[in-house]
Amino acid sequence: MGLVLLNVVAQIAVFPLLARLFGESGYGDIQYLSAYLNIFAMSAGCAASLARMTAPPERRLENNGDYQWLLTVLCLLCLPVFFLICRFGGVAMDAATALCYYLLFVAMTFRFYADVSYKLTLRYRRYFLFYCCIGAGYALGAFLAWRTRIWPLALLPGEAAGVLFAYLADGTLRRRAWRLSPAFGQVMRVVLLLFLSEGISYLIANADRLILKFLIGSSAVTVYYLATLVGKTMTLITIPLNGVILGYLARYEGSLGRRGARWIFFGSLISFVFFTCVCVFGGYLMLLWLYPAELDAVRPFLLVGSFAQVIYFTTSMITVILARFAKKSYQLIVNGAFGICFFAVGIPATLGYGLWGFSLGVIAANLLRWTLAVLLSAYWARKAEKYPDHAGYEVLL
Repeated sequence: MGLVLLNVVAQIAVFPLLARLFGESGYGDIQYLSAYLNIFAMSAGCAASLARMTAPPERRLENNGDYQWLLTVLCLLCLPVFFLICRFGGVAMDAATALCYYLLFVAMTFRFYADVSYKLTLRYRRYFLFYCCIGAGYALGAFLAWRTRIWPLALLPGEAAGVLFAYLADGTLRRRAWRLSPAFGQVMRVVLLLFLSEGISYLIANADRLILKFLIGSSAVTVYYLATLVGKTMTLITIPLNGVILGYLARYEGSLGRRGARWIFFGSLISFVFFTCVCVFGGYLMLLWLYPAELDAVRPFLLVGSFAQVIYFTTSMITVILARFAKKSYQLIVNGAFGICFFAVGIPATLGYGLWGFSLGVIAANLLRWTLAVLLSAYWARKAEKYPDHAGYEVLL
């Protein structure tokens, strides 16, 4: 319910307002710039959260300072990157917009890490209030963006409110907040490995906006984004849900067997059919209600865009299971092959066949990612049953 509330405010109040304020081309530029936020902020925050969730039980609550120092350093290292984006990214920004844009990145980075406290403690009432604070901040941000025409302000109050609530309402993030532990070196290696892996994944998830912006134009960014609107919303919902799943898996002492691998395969096939229907139907209703002017341009791409997003978030859930039971390098294998296929197929297809070529190229890359994740799950399940001593939790770390 917290996630639903958050996305209702974002998709019904914030983003349609931005579309009306800045027009189709300007809204495409906003989605293009948001892609950089998603790639860097979500990769860093989720990598730190995932690393902490999969750490040995005795270190999950005590090594908080390691992760917060690493996120602070990553934010500082990304400062020149965001300066280059603001200066040479292809979208003009004044100084106030550029400053708010970077502050939004910092707030998002710590927000995606901050909910680890609820994943560790499984305090869902506070988790609900966490998302309520973000949603309320988005509502305030929509008003600020309307008054100032500074679009990052639409999201910045919500992200900052989420971070503030998480740090004040739960002691997990305040414990040893800025003290390094003796295991800092190991924590840093794990976080950087996952940052690279998650970065590849989120790069591909947001590369549609980057490729379409440079190869076709801002209007194409808007069309494809709206075609995948419900699917992308469900993807955003699965990110914290994956953390909840991992919170329970971290307490499970068994291993991934062949029965579990079969459930992964058949469950993902069922989710393809069911959630694609949901995304197409829901997407049509949202376009009819919130974006009627873009309905005719977007409607032909609803099915392919929705299917691609469903494959993506289904495979993301499988990779979370792999992160718990199998080697963490499997994440890099799956997402690395995904990235190579995406750019090797997507860019030529876009140049040759425009938006249709890009859409089909995205589906091909996502199918490869899902296939690799399923095959690695089956391989590890057989290995765990044949050599149980080598599939234990401590060995994997």
